[in-house]
Amino acid sequence: MTRTVALAVGALALACAPRQSGEQSEVTPGTVESAAAGRACAVDVPNAIGTLEAPVSPPAAAPCGVALELADGQLSLRAIPFAAEGLAGVASQSSGEVLASGPIPDACGAALERCELWGVHDELGPVLLAAVRGHESEVPIQVYVGWVDDRRLAFTPSWYGLSAVADHTRVGPPWVLAPFACDGRLTLLPAARLPEARVEDPGEAVLAAAGRWTIAADGSAALSEASTIDASTCRAVFTALP
Repeated sequence: MTRTVALAVGALALACAPRQSGEQSEVTPGTVESAAAGRACAVDVPNAIGTLEAPVSPPAAAPCGVALELADGQLSLRAIPFAAEGLAGVASQSSGEVLASGPIPDACGAALERCELWGVHDELGPVLLAAVRGHESEVPIQVYVGWVDDRRLAFTPSWYGLSAVADHTRVGPPWVLAPFACDGRLTLLPAARLPEARVEDPGEAVLAAAGRWTIAADGSAALSEASTIDASTCRAVFTALP
């Protein structure tokens, strides 16, 4: 089933990526449909700009899903609490544990006013895509991949090389870095984005950036293990790319 949900908060928009049942969850506008351990999850999550629904088999750290909170250019991912006893849909006294936080890409603006955000609550943890809006068309000019490592959230560019052109408009590169689950680990690998990828090989820059990335104590992301893994042997975290 494919669903699209959009939420506008000022200049901020949140949307969801298509979902494959049992594999990934979506960014939704402050609603939580699932319950865990027979308890109702909070629906009204204060300060959340969006939520990532819990997967079919939710992790113990966030059985109700993840709320996204933005303040001073920092994005925090907080476990959605259960609803207060006797107050269905209202958050309990605990606001939920902060699972990770980190700065959003500078290109997005301090309030995400120049980006659209996609996200999934994957079995490997929350994974986000931040697409920077362009001036020429609705096609973004860059897309950042965000993920969590040891309670730190970091983003790295996924578009490398020259943009393809269609109808005199730049439409982005045919090949991009995309998050995959390979042997139970998050790995960024080249993925075909445009039909031109059928006749063009991935460029040197995107191949050089492929592999497993880590987030340092200062919050910076870096390639730690280069990889030539065939993406077809892994599971794509997102079923569609912007």
